Amino acid sequence: MWTCQKCGSKIDPSFDVCWKCGTTVEGVEDPTFVVADDVVPSESPLDIDMPEGDAPITQPLNEEAGELVEAYSALDMLQAKFLADQLSEQGIPAVCDLHDLHESLGSMSSNPRVFVRAGDLVRARRWLENYERQNQEDHGGSV
Repeated sequence: MWTCQKCGSKIDPSFDVCWKCGTTVEGVEDPTFVVADDVVPSESPLDIDMPEGDAPITQPLNEEAGELVEAYSALDMLQAKFLADQLSEQGIPAVCDLHDLHESLGSMSSNPRVFVRAGDLVRARRWLENYERQNQEDHGGSV
């Protein structure tokens, strides 16, 4: 531990400057130092108003932010995980719901969903449409 020459705070030796006032071990003060609690957070590109209700987000609200949007509503958790993995293998990072709300709560009518980044939505939907088409052909038109 070292003691700050300016404010007297006890500082962990792994720090080069005082966490409280920004003074170095040698006693040199940084005039631009600002305490983290005094910094006003900048607006995040993810701070957006989400639509209300249970309807899926069909179009990206902010494509540049890379927000996650629903790309597919799966039949069950196994299909959701399979599709998320397949999309990721195609270079389209995807994730799925971790729980089937219908099974967990019994009253929800929502199927597990697959999510992709807004910028990948068009590619993901194209791949998913091809998947559905192939799946229907493989199963004689019934899915």
